Amino acid sequence: MKKPVNIISSVLLVAVAAALAAILVLKLICGMEMKAVMSGSMEPELPVGSLLVIKPVPYEEIEVGDDITFVRDANLTLVTHRVIEKDDSARLITTQGIANNTPDNPTSFDNVVGKVVFHIPLAGYLVIWTSTLQGKIIAGIIIVSLVAISLLFPDCKKGGKKQKNASDSTAFEGGNQNERES
Repeated sequence: MKKPVNIISSVLLVAVAAALAAILVLKLICGMEMKAVMSGSMEPELPVGSLLVIKPVPYEEIEVGDDITFVRDANLTLVTHRVIEKDDSARLITTQGIANNTPDNPTSFDNVVGKVVFHIPLAGYLVIWTSTLQGKIIAGIIIVSLVAISLLFPDCKKGGKKQKNASDSTAFEGGNQNERES
């Protein structure tokens, strides 16, 4: 039987590896970005702490009603709001947070990072947390610890089961009929 520590460390290690693989695939192969929702301007549809997956798209693929992420100002502040109007001749897009009462100033398409493809509620908190120095250090310690546990307790790779030998398979050969059938 596996020890609970081995099971938990194995599951966490696989989860971390799967998450890293998914991030690499989305970012490197698909060109997508991942950002965390930091304010309530898009609630309840995009709650604070959600992880947004954002895909770069051409201007023609952005439609009224799409949620887009764009650079708002010279400080490179990123904002995700809903498109409420497009000016095709000037390639300007007007957005508004669904929880806001007034629209944003129109922004040039050149400032658009991309369109929100989907979001994962609460997963953005992990992105926010690991963007701090303390979060990076703790995440590194967790990953190193999981790898160390897996290396120090190799029996979890074998399922914690002992190998059967030839004498184990003949244990009931000399017993009575009732013992063999039970």
